[in-house]
Amino acid sequence: MLVEPNYINEISSALSLKPFQVEVILSMTEEGDTIPFIARYRKERTGNLDEEDIREILAQKAKKESLYKAKQTAINGIEEQGKLTEELLAKIIACQTLKEVEEIYKPYKLKKKTKAMIAIEKGFQPVADKIKQGDDETKIKNEFRTLLDAYSLEEIIEGAQCIIAAEISSEPEIRSFLKNQILTSARIISKKKSEKMLEKLKEKDAKQISKFELYSDFQSGFRVLKPYQTLALNRGEQLGILNIKIEKTEIIEKQTQQKYLRDIQYRGQATELLLLAIKDGYSVLFKSLENEIRSDLSEVAEDDAIASFRSNLEALLMTRPEYGQVILAIDPGYRSGCKMAILDELGTPVHFDKIFLHQSSLAETTLKTLLSKYEPGVIVLGNGTGADETLDLIQGLTKTQVYIVNESGASVYSASKIAQEEFPDLDSLDRGTISIGRRYIDPLSELVKVPVEAIGVGMYQHDIPVKKLEEKLGYTVEDVVNKVGINVNTASSYVLNHIAGIDKRAAKKIYNHRPYKSRAGLKKILSDKVYEQSTGFLRVPESAEELDNTDIHPDQYALARYYLQHKDTGTIEEILITHEAEMKKLYPEATALTLEFIAEAYDKIGKEERVHSSHRKAQEKIDPSSIIEGSIVSGVVRNVVAFGAFVDIGLKSDGLVHVSQIANKFISNPADELEVGQRVQVKVISMQDGKIQLSMKAVVLV
Repeated sequence: MLVEPNYINEISSALSLKPFQVEVILSMTEEGDTIPFIARYRKERTGNLDEEDIREILAQKAKKESLYKAKQTAINGIEEQGKLTEELLAKIIACQTLKEVEEIYKPYKLKKKTKAMIAIEKGFQPVADKIKQGDDETKIKNEFRTLLDAYSLEEIIEGAQCIIAAEISSEPEIRSFLKNQILTSARIISKKKSEKMLEKLKEKDAKQISKFELYSDFQSGFRVLKPYQTLALNRGEQLGILNIKIEKTEIIEKQTQQKYLRDIQYRGQATELLLLAIKDGYSVLFKSLENEIRSDLSEVAEDDAIASFRSNLEALLMTRPEYGQVILAIDPGYRSGCKMAILDELGTPVHFDKIFLHQSSLAETTLKTLLSKYEPGVIVLGNGTGADETLDLIQGLTKTQVYIVNESGASVYSASKIAQEEFPDLDSLDRGTISIGRRYIDPLSELVKVPVEAIGVGMYQHDIPVKKLEEKLGYTVEDVVNKVGINVNTASSYVLNHIAGIDKRAAKKIYNHRPYKSRAGLKKILSDKVYEQSTGFLRVPESAEELDNTDIHPDQYALARYYLQHKDTGTIEEILITHEAEMKKLYPEATALTLEFIAEAYDKIGKEERVHSSHRKAQEKIDPSSIIEGSIVSGVVRNVVAFGAFVDIGLKSDGLVHVSQIANKFISNPADELEVGQRVQVKVISMQDGKIQLSMKAVVLV
């Protein structure tokens, strides 16, 4: 009988957590508490679990529930057909993965009966059992004379072998054994398709062929296969450039055959009839496992790519805001011209214009007029087509500092519903230019409006399921927004929408009732639950209550005031011991964790969490021809990936610092040493076919 698992015990065991931690997380989330709220304000209950711990608990719960429901569905479905045996029930209950359940249940879900099912209906199961005991054709002919009156010997034997093959292909233990053997001893093999096949590719796909030369004759064991290599193999296969397979060795087939014979307690030499049945079952099982293993590899690779993407995105979103000066934003371009926008000190557009690079005199006049009239403190230039020529033009006219920003996703934003709501009277070109300028002013506020997969700080993001990518990257945006703390009187509704507990409707409601004189003002327009979940992440610097400009939750204010009165009388532990009774009255769950949080939050009043800048300051008149092999130049890290980092050194293409060239020591993960926005010194070690290879290690050695 299938019994629903004890999820709390299973999850705590799987994640090495205490059962009470899992129980409290499941309980609070069921009551509507958000992950950021629990992680920050319920540390005392959870044992100090962070956001990732909480998400993993919820993911494990969903996974285990799905497995239980799949087993229940399979059992019910097979039972309704009158085909559920004790042995089959035991196999389903023993399954550890959804795939195992699906493989057992698959024959019973098919509208069209399998050969094995038809053979069983014809009464060939006893024949299959005899073959598994070593009977040959002669014995079968003598023992099953009644069957031979209705069917030919060939049909009976073929059907019996189909039954055995089906048993093998759906047997969880055999499946697990073969999968382990493949992962341990086999290799994944990649070959470039024939020239005849490559000639049939679409022109845009054919242009990608050279990128896969490394995989044109490639093989690797699974233990050493890198996640980015998996994604590259997948991409090459999808484009029709590569053929990918898992090698099928005789030794693995022999080992699986012997495993099956041991399992059925076979004695002696296997008959030809049994060996043929095993071979057929093995072929079906191998193909199924090949698909499963490649799916598993892809999932691991996707998770690795997403982790890298999340790290890069976090660094980008944590870029320091630059409010307080007039900005001239420029979206460079040839055919459609360079779009320009003047943004005031708060990022509000006050003027738009356009110049064409081929009309140099008119372009200079227009730029001089804008510079004279608005006196921008900074010029912000997108890094798109025409950026170098536009920079030359600007630097020939003014000493105003120019910053180059990554414009990835600006065009996606400009045509989005959000952009249309924000600037209904502007065209998409002007919206995109505003976005470029605002990326310098406040990257976090601007980039939350852009689909995260379009921001351009990842690898193979277009090969990752959109829903999965958006969910995981959404966690990063949520974490950063809630970590930074948002000024409720200056934040857009799009930023507010990422605050814990606030949906689009609540965000617009908050935005439309600005300004607020205190956090208490929010209580008048929000439900009790939304106020509880969100208010600690919203700041009101203008409030007479200084705690309204901290991460401290209003529920903790009384405790905070009491602690602050006594904070100079000893350590947190000493204060808690001395005043525990009074503190528990003010905040029943008060512990040392609570006081540590209050002390840290109070010390950060008025301090900006985002302190680093990822903007690249344009150098004076960069001459691309001056950057040659051996040059040592400065740059900004634009992307960190599994095999290295891409660095913007002022040329049209970013250069690659391979992981082996980052430092004079072994590095397994480039993200341990570098992050997006970091300024670095690099040496150009090669420049071929538009590809730039850089080294940080070589700079140290100079």
